[in-house]
Order: sequence, then structure tokens, then C-alpha cells
Amino acid sequence: MASSSAALALPVIDSLKLDGPPVLSVTTQIAIADAASIVLLPLVINPGQALHAGLGAIAIAACAAVLYWLLRLANRRGWRRRMHRYSHKHRLALELRLSLIILFALCALAVTTHVSIMLAGFALGLVLSAIGEPRRLARQLFGITEGFFGPLFFIWLGASLQVRELGEHPALIVLGLGLGGGALLAHGVGRLFGQPLTLAVLSAAQLGVPVAAATLGTEQHLLAPGEPSALMLGALVTVATTSIAGVVAARRQSASTAPSG
Repeated sequence: MASSSAALALPVIDSLKLDGPPVLSVTTQIAIADAASIVLLPLVINPGQALHAGLGAIAIAACAAVLYWLLRLANRRGWRRRMHRYSHKHRLALELRLSLIILFALCALAVTTHVSIMLAGFALGLVLSAIGEPRRLARQLFGITEGFFGPLFFIWLGASLQVRELGEHPALIVLGLGLGGGALLAHGVGRLFGQPLTLAVLSAAQLGVPVAAATLGTEQHLLAPGEPSALMLGALVTVATTSIAGVVAARRQSASTAPSG
């Protein structure tokens, strides 16, 4: 319930053109909550494997640190600039190819060490952001994500949901709604510290962490039948409220910036 989904909330913020200090603050809040939840999930879902999962997370962080150092070195010596020009001239998309190779290698390490592959993707994203992501690579990654991986993920997600289990166990519907409502309450606390309610609700967006929890719980036989579907129902509640909160925030922003008279 404390998690956020940067992959869900940030595109909503960008598409609605929300800006200003409160939006910048909630963006940072979402990124921190997302990262912390991704790291903690493998450690808490199965305490018996916490040490193993912790070592896996450390291994991925170490690989990301080495990768950052190598890319910084390539930048200083001009290797990356020469590769970028060569790739652009011959239309080879070398930066995209290398990024995907590194991503899949980190994902393989995550799977081997029983850590969520989201941690691998997040680590690589931080590295690319820290060294300065070229605009061409950013467009290519956006195209790959929105045109292939994103739709593929949602197809897999829809196909993996056992909606029938919710009908067989009505109490699980209450559980799912409770998880979604609990997430909204947990993030709504920001209103007590001056955060606009719409942005507080927006920060409650959940997707990747519930999916990872359901996947890991199913693979390790830690969840009862129907509980993975309840997790996803809770996530869908936050997806719906995030969409509504984003639209309301955009309208209020337009109203506040509209010229008077």
C-alpha cells in the first residue's frame, strides 16, 4: 500500500502537462516510494529468503555502479560520442542494442538471485539518467516501451488474472478493495502536510509492485488461491483513481493559469 508506480503516474503527469513545484515534489515522492518498494518486496514477501534476495539486490546495485563508472569513462574519452555518431550515420541503433543487452543481463541476474526484474530495470534507468541519456536513445527506448513492452505487459497481466477466483471467494473482493483503499489513505496523508489532494491520490498509483508480489507469491507458493487476483484488484482501484485525480489536477491547473476577465 505504500508503493507507487512511476511507470504509471509519470506518463499521466506528462500527458496532462502538469507542472509546478508541487508536481516536482510528487514526482520525487513517487520515484522514492517506487524504488524502496521494489527493493524491499523480495526481502519481505519471503523472510526465509531475505538474505539471498538482499545479496541479489546488492549484486545488481554493484553491477549498476560498475556500469556507471564504465560509461563515465567512455564519455570522458570520447568513445561514447564516436559510437553515437557512427551509429547515427549507419543507422545501427547501437546505443539501443547495448542498452537492451545490458537490461536483459541484469534481468537474468535478478531472476537467478530471486529479485524482481523491476529492480534491474530501475537500476539501468538510474545509470542512463545519471550519465545523461541522449535524446535519440530516449526516443528509441520510449518507442520500445510504449510500442512493445508496455502492451505486451498488459496482455500478460490480463491473461494471468484469475477473475473467476474472486467470484468464488467474495471475501477476496473485499480484500482487493481494502488494499486499494488503504493505498489511497496511506498516500492521502500527504494532504496533512500541505500536498494537494489530487496529487496525493495520484501518488498512490500502483502496478509493478502488486504484479511482482503476485508473481513471486505464486511462484514460491506463498499466496492462497485468489489472493493474487485480490492484489491486482487493489492495483486497479488505484489506477482508476489516479486517472481521475490527474484529470482533476489538470483542470485546476488550467483554471489557475487562465487569464482573469
